[in-house]
Amino acid sequence: MPTSRVPSRYADPALAGLVALVVYSLHGFQASLDRDQATFVYGGVRFAHGTPPYRGIFNSVGPLGDMVAGTGTRIGWLLGLDSVTGARLIYLVLSAACVAGVSVLARAALRSRAAGVLAPAVFLTFASFLKLATAGPREKTVMVLCLEVALVLLLRRRWFAAGVLTALATLTWQPVVLAAAAAALVAILTSGTPRLRALASYVVGGAVPTALLTAYFLAEGALRVSYWGFIRVNIGYTRQPDIIDSWSLLTHDYRWSLLVVIAGWLGVVAVGLRALARWRRARSLDDVDRHLLVLAAGGLVAGLWSCYQINGGADLYVVLPFAAVGLAAALQLLGARLGRLYARRLGAALVVVAVVAAGVEAVSTRDHRLPLERRDVARTVAAVPPGSSVLSLSAPEVLVLLHRSNPYPWQLSNGAISRFLDDHLDGGLAGYAARIERLHPTLIAIGHRTVDGWIQPVLDRDYTRIGRADHWTWYAANSLGHPTLRHLRAVNRAAWAGD
Repeated sequence: MPTSRVPSRYADPALAGLVALVVYSLHGFQASLDRDQATFVYGGVRFAHGTPPYRGIFNSVGPLGDMVAGTGTRIGWLLGLDSVTGARLIYLVLSAACVAGVSVLARAALRSRAAGVLAPAVFLTFASFLKLATAGPREKTVMVLCLEVALVLLLRRRWFAAGVLTALATLTWQPVVLAAAAAALVAILTSGTPRLRALASYVVGGAVPTALLTAYFLAEGALRVSYWGFIRVNIGYTRQPDIIDSWSLLTHDYRWSLLVVIAGWLGVVAVGLRALARWRRARSLDDVDRHLLVLAAGGLVAGLWSCYQINGGADLYVVLPFAAVGLAAALQLLGARLGRLYARRLGAALVVVAVVAAGVEAVSTRDHRLPLERRDVARTVAAVPPGSSVLSLSAPEVLVLLHRSNPYPWQLSNGAISRFLDDHLDGGLAGYAARIERLHPTLIAIGHRTVDGWIQPVLDRDYTRIGRADHWTWYAANSLGHPTLRHLRAVNRAAWAGD
């Protein structure tokens, strides 16, 4: 590659991010809004209006997902965009930044410009990440970017800053702390610097953003509910399947690129073991071997955790940076055996194939269901009397598309949250159902994955099912009368028939 006035250590990540921006944009922004994605859009909207995370919508992951989505939403409003588009645009930029970040990480780890080009090309092929770059938002995108920067800082012995980024990653998605801490431990032990001082600096760095967010929730009167969501729901209530039980979800989300992820993960572990063997023989570490040991430790823990608990494609994101760098390292070792000219040709060919494959994946998996969902909620609400209320249970997408707020924050009812709320709400879920019955909303949207047995008696007694959408089922109050209920059923059928 020819040199230019801009040093390659800046130009290559910038180019990788720009290519990612183009490739990811090919997937479009009109994909169906699922419950998980809508959770962060809705939480972001509430945060943009001044409601802290967990009080706007109760969730069991970190607060930064809502906060970043809220920032995108706020910027989108200034530009005349709706909440979904604003949130998706900022997550598109963050997704492209993740590709640029893995370029910086690979170059820093392997001291190789070629690795800094190969790794982002590999990362582009990860299908689940590609789809959610414009069909999100998902909080784990923020986690990936923070993890990448934390790893770069660990390689450069910037302990305090690495601790800050580790905390930010953890405040987005809690399990990432295991992989980051494993990488940090190896980085500190092999750094050649005073270990206790390095460890203390890393821990203090992690404590700073944690303390600031704790102070924020305390000032907002939301410390208890944030503790519930961030910690308590995940201890004793959350039960996730292992990789065998989730294998069909992973193959659906990643398709052929799952093989690339697995190969990359095996690659980072293998080059780490190779570096360890050289260290044991020579009794000394050069920078590249040290870097490989750090990444192998983090990647090994990330992979083992994903085998132990994983509930879909996004949960595998913690492995993706390690897999991209691992495959780049393996390809670099292969290139060293081929000679310089053939290695360059092979590397260039692989980059082209990866970018083209990612572009084809982006175009072929486009989804245009969002306009249908908008039409369904708009027509359904237009068919009931003005001023009618709407309540959502595990269907925050309805609230997002209607630009409304839920009467209660306890509307994301997966199994863990339902069990937790049954133990901690006044009267448990039965008491919550009684409050909903007294509120008597005109329309109730029930998400298809809702644990809804506790609300079923209220629905059977006072409501009629009027139709389904992609991710939720509509119920209307019997008090509307039979003619209106029949009209609502017809409206629902027409909305999805394209009439």
